[in-house]
Amino acid sequence: MKRIISAIIAFSAVLTIASCNNKKSSEKESKNSSISETTAETVQASTQPDPLDPAGKTTAPATETSSAPEETTVPTSEAPAKPTEAPDVSAFEYNDDGAVIFENSYEKESDATLIAAAQSLFESACRTEWKFTIGCPYNTDVEDYIENEFEWQFYRITDSGITTLADVEKDYYKVFSRKYPNLLNQLFIAGNGAVYALNASRGADIFYEKSTITEITSRTDEEIFFTVENHYSGTDRDPDMPEIRTDTFSVVIENDGAWRAGKFNLPY
Repeated sequence: MKRIISAIIAFSAVLTIASCNNKKSSEKESKNSSISETTAETVQASTQPDPLDPAGKTTAPATETSSAPEETTVPTSEAPAKPTEAPDVSAFEYNDDGAVIFENSYEKESDATLIAAAQSLFESACRTEWKFTIGCPYNTDVEDYIENEFEWQFYRITDSGITTLADVEKDYYKVFSRKYPNLLNQLFIAGNGAVYALNASRGADIFYEKSTITEITSRTDEEIFFTVENHYSGTDRDPDMPEIRTDTFSVVIENDGAWRAGKFNLPY
């Protein structure tokens, strides 16, 4: 009897273990089925057309790779195209004062011609600025001078017709526009019925070679802006100073039609 009861108990235990194993296997299959369905949905979603892509391209699932990242090219703004046609240098000339004038309307001329005209005006502006701010364009009496608060000596101008600061400005503005400020009131002093000039002589930059107007950068109805490249050389110059220094030069179209220098820096 005891053997029969023991056999029944053992058979029941086997059935219980089998049932548990079947249950665990069923749960495992259910979980695997759920994971597979989720993965399928993810893959399907990742391969749908990108709504931000007008071409309707699909995005493949991301995969990790050991390869180096692809190089990307960062777009840069294109520099203004420099004119390649030959300028018509017969279209403009200097007037008696050193300003630039056109025979016909400058608006009909090519960019190359406008750049050539700006080059001529820039060179005239350099000569004028040098005479007025570094030297003195007038005759002076070095025995007759006055001093300012810094004890700088200003020498009396002896040229007839130059008796006020306005007379000096009138000559200066034959080449320069009144649109921009100048240093004349620091270099010329009126007094005693005459005008006195500082005549702040100095040497030019020995490393300076030339200046070249290269392109038009912007324009309005009254002013045209150009890029000017100032070139320097010399084996004993400061190595930290670049050989080409870029600056801005502008021409102001005055009411009389003449081109006069606007934004300007003396390059030497």
